[in-house]
Amino acid sequence: MSSIPHYKYLVVEDESLIRKNLIKKITALDLPLTLIGEAANGMEAIVKVEKDCPDLVITDIRMPQCDGLELSRYLHKNHPGVKIIILSGYDDFSYAQAAIKFAVRDYLLKPVTAQALSESLQKLLITMGTETEELETYRTRNSALDQKSICELLEKYLQENYQHDVSFQELAEKFCYTPEYLGKIFKKYTGETPSKYLTKLRMNEAKRLLLNNPDMEIQMIGELVGYKDGFYFSRAFKSYTGIQPSEFRNR
Repeated sequence: MSSIPHYKYLVVEDESLIRKNLIKKITALDLPLTLIGEAANGMEAIVKVEKDCPDLVITDIRMPQCDGLELSRYLHKNHPGVKIIILSGYDDFSYAQAAIKFAVRDYLLKPVTAQALSESLQKLLITMGTETEELETYRTRNSALDQKSICELLEKYLQENYQHDVSFQELAEKFCYTPEYLGKIFKKYTGETPSKYLTKLRMNEAKRLLLNNPDMEIQMIGELVGYKDGFYFSRAFKSYTGIQPSEFRNR
């Protein structure tokens, strides 16, 4: 790549003095990081995330209104590409570790030393740099593909990843298209939209699991085919088949 990419970060801390001091320490490290905002709680942070799209959020764990755990949960669900570092006091450390399921990248014990901050950010920047290079390579490699080849790649990707969260926005960006245009290409060659094809893959596998695993909980089957919410899975299954998963299994 021709230049070192700069990544945007947001600092979330309810104590102004600690927040300012943390920003000062990060600035002194002279890393390829650009401050795009500050927030005093998770609610403020969510507003800024939606507006400014940071690459990294550094957040305290204990805050009023919306704490770091709730913020991490929101980011993991709605902005999985955003990296998270949590700051916690000694007494909060076990509480902070509960955020591991939200893909938090690191935990720093307060008061944060310049050395601990430097080590954490340096490691994270290596990861982020690798991801950026992979995205550039992927984009360059696929920019010359014709529409049919792109459709085949997308179809293969959905077949291999239907059980995970799928972001058509991110997939479209990888191919340098808008989601709408990518959908048109896919429908042109397959006869259905990417979202309908994804639903079909998930429902066909759900049917197989329902019939072949009579003792498996329906919610677990939903999770295995890409639905984290059991209620939403049942609703989607009924919309697709006309009956509830339990009815399908019993029938």
